[in-house]
Order: sequence, then structure tokens, then C-alpha cells
Amino acid sequence: MPFMKKVLIITYYWPPAGGTSVQRCLRFVKYLRNYGWEPMVYTADNPNYALYDEALIREIPEGIETIKYKIYEPNNFFPRAVKSGKPQNGKVLDNLEGKKRLVTKILWFIRGNFFIPDARALWVKPSVRYLKKVLSARKVDLIFSSGPPHSMHLIAQRLSKDLHIPWVADFRDPWTTMDYLGEMFLSPWAKRKHERLERMVIENASAVTVVGRTMYNEFKDRYNRDSAVIYNSYNETEGFKSAAPLSEIYPPDKKFTVVHVGSFKNNRNCDDLWETLAEMVKKDSNFAARLEIKLIGSVASDVLASIERYKLGANLKKIDFIPYRETIAHLCSAQALLLPIDRIPNSEFVLTGKLFDYLKAQRPILLIGPEKGDAAYVIQNCHAGYCCNFGDKEKMKSTVKMLYQLYLEGRNTIRSVNVEQYSASELTKQLAALFDTLTPEKRTEL
Repeated sequence: MPFMKKVLIITYYWPPAGGTSVQRCLRFVKYLRNYGWEPMVYTADNPNYALYDEALIREIPEGIETIKYKIYEPNNFFPRAVKSGKPQNGKVLDNLEGKKRLVTKILWFIRGNFFIPDARALWVKPSVRYLKKVLSARKVDLIFSSGPPHSMHLIAQRLSKDLHIPWVADFRDPWTTMDYLGEMFLSPWAKRKHERLERMVIENASAVTVVGRTMYNEFKDRYNRDSAVIYNSYNETEGFKSAAPLSEIYPPDKKFTVVHVGSFKNNRNCDDLWETLAEMVKKDSNFAARLEIKLIGSVASDVLASIERYKLGANLKKIDFIPYRETIAHLCSAQALLLPIDRIPNSEFVLTGKLFDYLKAQRPILLIGPEKGDAAYVIQNCHAGYCCNFGDKEKMKSTVKMLYQLYLEGRNTIRSVNVEQYSASELTKQLAALFDTLTPEKRTEL
């Protein structure tokens, strides 16, 4: 076997986890060997995932060593695990949506103030002890931790310090500025501890990677730390691999479909868009007959209620969770791909992983969110769609009317550019190049 450098990847989300959180590390693992790095994955033996996608297990390259260790986490007390995307309990989604009940507030308080930085905090010390034994027999050249959960960084920080191994801390989302911390009734002491741990990670990591410009600026401003911006990616899956144009493989939907794939949470609800569509439905019976709002994946009850409130129920097609590969046909045939950004104070940083699969699908993207945010920047840079600020109903209406008219004329297409820079292979190449700078002389024999 050839000599390659070896990296230990510490991640909580790993197949059979479903959803977007698992994709980043999975795609890095698929391509790292192409650039001289052999990955070894450390993950939980008994995780409590919100979604399961068994099909993703087949995406793991043959021969990848996966090390697992039992985890104890408070989330095990909440029956929220989902098999194949289907809740085990009809009340699960209601619990996750954080209804304002006293018991929910108490549980959030306990979670936020006693499990810092997150619900996997109890896994840190046992993982460090276990991995020290593992690494005494299996040498690695570098450690890579991906968060959230940010407990993964604490495991990596201790290993890096004790074993003198370079370490890259990867942030898919922010830490102390993440919106959900505001819902956990954090005490001043808890806030200070979060801030102290975040500073320790960012200042002590050999390198920091982030998924967008806003997070880069935040870490630069707060800690004077430069990060490497390595975006999320689209995967070169069988559904996207073809010499023929995707439009020939997946003909556009006959209806005027507005498609969303993935979790549609309460804070992504677009009342302003539903109101705009409702007005158009009321005024134009032909538009009403052709409009189809296709939501694939888990949809929050408030989002469904909002759609019903605007009397768009007849236009709604809801599809429960389906394996990732099966979503590609829906993406590539959509008349518009809906990308609602989380309506949170720091919404500019939101750069959801689904955006990059949207890009590769080569269908018009309709973003509802900050026109100067990270996601809008990517869309505009690729000429891949249209961006409307929260509440800008006039622009939403004019954009939807334009898309609808192009649909009627059979010309609803886009000519995106620079999309290849977001391929999983290209972005893994960038990550491997960063790894190389941290380990110029090291090379472990496999």
C-alpha cells in the first residue's frame, strides 16, 4: 500500500445519520485519498440522530477505518430519533419545535447550563482516554474535528495538546453566536464558559476552517484569527454524473413547481412568500391550477399551518423524508428551488449545505433571505438564481411572475457559471492542501 499521510476525523454525524450535517465529513472522506491522505473516522457508537439514511452507508469508501465509542447524552431522554426520516412518535416534532410549556423551558435550561458546550459534553473525557489508547497503536499525522456539536473540538484540542499532533478545527456553524443558545436561558456563568471554550479552540487549533465569509469575519474580528474558507459542496453522485445535459435526463416538471428539499423549520417559514403566492392564486385561476409547492422532508407544523392559513393547501405536495439520492430527480426537474434562510439575528452567515446541490441541479434558485448574506453571494457569483430580502413582497411577486412567465414560454432555465468550484472533489483538494502545510515532513505508513 502506498505511503500516505493519515488524518483522524472526529465527527458526531456519520452514516447512517441523515440530513445535511453528515454530508461535509462524508464527502471529505470520499476524496481525501485522491490527495495523499488516508482518513480514519471517530464517531459515536450509539448516537441519537434526528434522521437516519441507511443508504448513505454505501457512500463510505471501501476500507475506511471507523472507530466508534459509546456515548452518553441527555438527548437520549428525548424520543426524537427518526428511522428513514419517519418519527417514532407523532409528538416528536412538536417537542423539537420548542412549544412554550414549562417543562420544555426547564429542559432547555438544564441542557443549556449543565451540558456545555452541547449535549455531547459527557463524551469528551471518555473519548480522549479511549483515543489516546487507539493512537498509541495507530499513529496519525493530523486531527480534524468538525462541529457542531462543538464538543468534537474539545476532544481534538486535548489530543492535540497531549500527543503533539497538528489539529484543524472545522466550523460548519458558529458557536457563541448561534441563535439557539438564546433559547436556552443561559446564565452569565454559562455564557462566559461558552466564550472561554470557543476562544480556547480558535486560538489553539493549528488551523481553523469555516464554511463562509461571515464566519471568517467574525473569528477575525473577535480573535484576530484567520480561517480558511472551505465551502460546503455538491457531490458527484450517479444522479449528477452524465455527459448529457441534466435537463434531458430530468425534464422540467409540467406544473410550476416550487421545490424545497430538507428540513423546513419554523424559523425558515416564509409567510411573505406564501402571502405573495396566495395573492397570485386568487387573481389568476390558471396560475392556481399550475402552482405546486413541493416540500420534501420534515416540515414544521407552523409552516404547514401558515400554508393552510393562506389557503394554499390545494397547491401543496408534501413528501416525507426520502434517501438523499432520490432527491436529485426532484431538484433537477423543479421550476424553482426554494431556499429560505433562517430568520435569526445573524442570518447573513447561514450557508446551508443544500444550496450546493441546488447549484449542481442547474435550476433557478429562489432565495428568501439577506441579499448581502453568504448564500446570496454564492448564488449571485454563480448567476444561479434570484434573491429577495425578508419581507420584500414586491420583489418576490415580480420574481415569481417572471419565473412563471418563463415557465409558460418553456424558457425557465439558467446559465450558471463557476459551479465546479463547489464540487466535493475540488473542496477536498483545498482541505488536503491545508493539511499538507501543517505536516510538511510527516508521513505515516499504512
